Parts: sequence; structure tokens; C-alpha cells
Amino acid sequence: MKKLTSDQVDSRKEKAVRFTRDVLGDSERADEIADESIESYAQRRQFEITNPQERSKVMARTKTKSELEVEVQDLQEENDELQEQLQTIADIVGGDDEDEEEDRDDETEGDNGPEE
Repeated sequence: MKKLTSDQVDSRKEKAVRFTRDVLGDSERADEIADESIESYAQRRQFEITNPQERSKVMARTKTKSELEVEVQDLQEENDELQEQLQTIADIVGGDDEDEEEDRDDETEGDNGPEE
């Protein structure tokens, strides 16, 4: 479970609202996320809300190899999730690449320069 301050969770929640509304075009779901409490959002997204002062104390001590390995694994999992989201967005925005290539081919066939 990733540890974040309440400000960090709130920031992520606001970004999720904007993304859902602006990119996905789902205003109803964006409103649901906006109405959700920070605690509920953190629990659903599997974030642990920490006190920023306590976090700075934890950051000051040296982490063990196993702690770093767990942190790396968490970051890799989060990265994988984000990559999946980006791919979904690219699929939605990009449409069908084959159709676009065929359209471009059709356009360029008739455009071989000036006719004589």
C-alpha cells in the first residue's frame, strides 16, 4: 500500500476528476469522484494517508534493502497500471491506425505532384 499525505491524496483525487471529465468525457463519474471523501478515495485506490511530519522522519532514516525492494515493486505495479491507462487512452484517441493509414494512402495516390 502506497503511503501519501492527505494533500497528495487530494491532489491525485482532483487529477482523477479532471481526467475523467476532460479525457474520458464522463461527467457523471467525475462528479462521483469529486463527491467522494479523501479517506474513501484513498482506501479505494489503496493509499495509506500518513502524517507529513511522520513521513519526513521515516525518510530521514536509511531504508533496508528489503524495504527498497518492496518500494520498487510498488512503483513498478503503479507504473504498469498507468501504462495500461495510457494505452487505453491512446486506443480511444488514436482510433484504428489501419483505417487512418489506408485513408492517407488513398489521399497520396491521387497526389503524385502536378499533372502534365
